[in-house]
Amino acid sequence: MKLPDHFLRYFLIATALLFLGIAFVIVQTAVTHPGLEPLNATELRLRADYHSQVIMPAMAKVYPKLLFLNAGVALFILMVPLFWVWVWWFRRDLPETIIPFMQGTVCLLMGALGHNSFTKIYVTYRLLSWNMIATLYLPHGCIEMLAFVLAGTFAFLTIDALKGYLPENGNNETLHPGDICLFILGRVWKAGLVIFALMAIAAAVECWITPVLVQSAFEAALQQV
Repeated sequence: MKLPDHFLRYFLIATALLFLGIAFVIVQTAVTHPGLEPLNATELRLRADYHSQVIMPAMAKVYPKLLFLNAGVALFILMVPLFWVWVWWFRRDLPETIIPFMQGTVCLLMGALGHNSFTKIYVTYRLLSWNMIATLYLPHGCIEMLAFVLAGTFAFLTIDALKGYLPENGNNETLHPGDICLFILGRVWKAGLVIFALMAIAAAVECWITPVLVQSAFEAALQQV
């Protein structure tokens, strides 16, 4: 299957924006949480017991909520920037202004996503170790991040399509708002299904696999202190 034109370019841009947000929150957290020391044996044991007794049973029950929450965020990134098109509907002379607003909205959402999704990564690193970061974030986080980056990528690609569609149809007297909706949906529905499927996999990993891996990491850490 052939990828859309400029897919790789926008994929890399969306990835860079996500990691820029992550880097910013790590620096921000490092500045606002100076002097963090690794947990001692007693604190580590308490944290491990809390994970096994509270976190693991709770995570096993929140799959639907977690799935629709994360999928909702990804689909929000995919669709919300496109709502700027309704400004164009009332001001047909502004296509060159509306397109940068759409693109800027995608950039803002991707950066904010990285910033808001990894607020505890630096604290985890300082208190627990890189091993705990690997078990907490990587198993499900890689799949989630791929879904989020695809959401940003296809938002950019749909904006590119609108860049040609709007001027071409702006003077068409038979153009209906529903036509624009169908045009956008035709561009994003396959991506939306892929994103939802990835989020379903990621949520399953986070609910049933990540907690077990984290428990094993706690046990390994306790053996070393």
